[in-house]
Amino acid sequence: MPAKKSKYFHQVQKLPLVPLTEKSKARLLLGKNALISFIQNPPGCVFPVHSHPSEQILILLEGEEDHTCGKERFLMKAGDVCIHPPGVPHGGKTRKGFRGIDIFSPPREDHVRKLKRVLREIRRKK
Repeated sequence: MPAKKSKYFHQVQKLPLVPLTEKSKARLLLGKNALISFIQNPPGCVFPVHSHPSEQILILLEGEEDHTCGKERFLMKAGDVCIHPPGVPHGGKTRKGFRGIDIFSPPREDHVRKLKRVLREIRRKK
């Protein structure tokens, strides 16, 4: 197959790495109706309690996180999934670190702005 860049096919490791907080980073892929975040939180990372108008589905792939969603607190481990309804406060803290996938629908606007900023920086460096 030719080495032509596809508008449909993507490789996670080639997606831009976007800082979400001081310690949390994610590789982001923006679609028309959803934003996919391949998130990496190192040991000791705290993702402050926050809310947004997007529905969010978090899938933990590796590690674990003490997670809060609404008035519930629970330990998420690899293979666990949490659905964050729009506007519901949520956040977490990881002692060991974790890798996961966040799906936002519609795309989370502040993450989209961060992604666009990183893409501008990458274009400037070329």
